[in-house]
Formats: sequence, C-alpha cells, structure tokens
Amino acid sequence: MMSTVLNRSAMTATLVTLGAVAGSTLALPAIAQTSDFSDVGANYWARPFIENLAEENIIAGFPDGTFRPDQPVTRAQFAAIVRNAFEQPLDRTPPRFSDVPSSYWASAAIDDAYSQGFLSGYPNGAFQPETQIPRVQVLVALANGLDYSASGSVNEVLNTYRDAGQIPEYGRGPVAAATQNRLVVNYPNVDVLGPQRTATRADVAAFIYQALVAQERQPALAAGLSASNYIVNYNTGTGTGTGTGTGTGNGTSTSSPRLVPNGTQLDVRYPNADVDIVVAPGQSVATNLEIAQPIRNSQNQVLIPAGSSVQGRIVPVEIRGADVTAAKFVADTLTVNGRTYNINAESSAIAATTSVNNTTLQGALITGAAESILASITGNRNLGGVIGAVINGENQPTSNNAVVVIRPSDLDLTLRSDFTVDAIANN
Repeated sequence: MMSTVLNRSAMTATLVTLGAVAGSTLALPAIAQTSDFSDVGANYWARPFIENLAEENIIAGFPDGTFRPDQPVTRAQFAAIVRNAFEQPLDRTPPRFSDVPSSYWASAAIDDAYSQGFLSGYPNGAFQPETQIPRVQVLVALANGLDYSASGSVNEVLNTYRDAGQIPEYGRGPVAAATQNRLVVNYPNVDVLGPQRTATRADVAAFIYQALVAQERQPALAAGLSASNYIVNYNTGTGTGTGTGTGTGNGTSTSSPRLVPNGTQLDVRYPNADVDIVVAPGQSVATNLEIAQPIRNSQNQVLIPAGSSVQGRIVPVEIRGADVTAAKFVADTLTVNGRTYNINAESSAIAATTSVNNTTLQGALITGAAESILASITGNRNLGGVIGAVINGENQPTSNNAVVVIRPSDLDLTLRSDFTVDAIANN
C-alpha cells in the first residue's frame, strides 16, 4: 500500500487522480482522528505524531479504518509524502529516471521531490521507486530538502547513537544535522538509530512531524507524553528554546539539574501490559518496569516523563525467625530521555500466597520456579498453556507451597534518597 501525506487544499483531487492510476492500492482519506485508526491504540509509541498529523489532514489512513503504522515505505511513497508535506522551492530540474515512466503513479511526485532537494537518483540513472527506503535515507532526505547542515563536530553529535558506526559516510553530516534539529525519533531505544532498518509509516510520521516542529508549523509534543522519550534531544547549549531547559530569548539553553526528592512515589507498570509477575519465594528476578504517570515538581515541570524505564529486581524479603515468605521490587537505575541514573527506590514487601487459580494466571508472567509450585496449588500441570511469558531468574529451591504475585501497577515504589535529573523532556 502507498503512504499518502497531503496538503489540505490538494488532498481530495490528488487522491482521486492517483487512485485512478493505482487502483485500490492507494490509501484513501480516513476521518482525521486516530481513534478511528483501529491499529493505533492509546499505548502505541507513535500515536501522538500520527494523531497530530491526522488532525491537520496532513496524513491519512486507509478505507478500512487502519493506519498500518508498521508497514514499510518505498522511495516512491516517500516522494509523495514530502512533496505534499512541505512547500520547498523547486530549485533543480529533474532528470528522466530510467525506471520511472511518465505513466507511473508517482512520476510527478518524484520529479517534485527531486526538484525540492529531498531525493536524488542513483549513478546508473535509476530512481528505484519500489525499493523500501531505510531510515537513514529518510533523515538525509529531510535534512537536505530543508537545507539543514550540522554545526560543530559531526562525530560528537553522532556519538549520541550506540550504532553510529552503521551510518554510511554520505549520511553522517545530514543525520547529525537532523539530530541537532530534533528530527530523529528512535523507538524503542532512543540511543539506537537503526540507520539501515526500513522506515515504517510510523517512523516517517514521527520524522515528518518533528520536521514540521522544527519549521514551527506544528507545536512540540505536549508535556508528559511517553512518545517524547523517543525524540533524540541533542543539546549543544545553543538550542532554539523549544527543547529542554528554559529559553533565554536569544536561543541559549539554561537547563540545569533538578531535584527529585527522597520520598517521591513512582507510579509504575509493566511495559505495554497490565499483567501480574509471579515468582517463587526466595527467588531473585531481574525485570524492567516503566513510569506510568509523569513525576512533576511544585512548578508543574516534568521531572520524569511517563514511559521512562525503571531497571531493577524482585528480591526475597527475609523475615526473622521464619522461612522466606515475601518479596519486594528494588529499583537500581532509571532511564530518562536516553540518560541512565542510579536511584535508590524500593517497594514494600509483598507476602506469598496460595490463593491463586487458573483464571488469575491468564496472561501472567511466571518464572520457571513458580510454575512448578503453581502446579500443586492449582492442580493444573499444564501451565505452559496458561502463561503468556516466562521471566528468567535464579531458580532457587524453596519448600514453601506458595508464590509471590506482584501487580506492578499496585507497587508503592518510593525513592529512599534524593537524586537529580540533568535534562527534562518537556516542561
């Protein structure tokens, strides 16, 4: 299917014209609300980007009410997107690409995307319109078409990414420029660019939205949205005033560390799911949770955005004079906007129980050690068909005929000491 991003004034005419050429393969306009996109749920990582573009009629879904966010984008589809999303001057005369006949559905879009400076062909005179476009080419196209160039050390900027070595030489300068202008959105790891990975419709929506933010044609994402955690927030100290920190009015960032005080309670959940974690008494299990609600200070500034990752362990709690019959979650580190902080936080002890049944275990995450105990508690010796996943941990022997059932959303995870956040995602 072909991605379609259109200016409001030309959307209907363009869709009708291209639809006649491409038949049913073109995405016709859906009602501009992601609530109508059945495959873009409330927790989908790119929802705010898609939602804002849809509300402005810049991007459209499919007749069946889907957006198909994980579908790959071809070079021809991307040409159609940038041609209609941006109003750049036509500064170059397009060549006759050997593989783009005048009858091709995206011929005019490819010509305009070339003339606007977004895309070029290959040395052999081809455009390769049906080739899926990698993420690095999308970012290079946007940086070139919008006339962005990197300032300062390109290598320093690209050190933001753990996989910077995978960026091809032609893309290093433009990707650095895109990074400095906050066009880059990396899901699920903000410091992993995935330059050679095929761009999806969600990727392109995120990049396009951020490019429109850079042009001041769209507002930056609202404070507290978990999607903002995936925007690469490169801070050179000479930002535009739209990033982290407080603008001075002359483009200089005055961001400073901010205190998250001892006693702050962290609302957490298991990432993208509402599940129980079941462990055996005496068992230690490493697992990650995420912040469910943003943590704000008294000035209503976001200190820890929703979606930030909490890395920690479920550990046994020793009760003097008795066998181990409880466990708690201990947080070790917290990752905010790609930066990881050591923290001291833990929950209250959660007692082991024998009051579980097969219904309770539907979709739960159960360790191997707990599974054997549950077989005797529930009488179900085929729990493999009940559990949704298994968390790996230390299978320590236990004589207790009980398990510890932890619902992450119910944890009273509390900071036991102060720590500071160096950068704030949104104020």
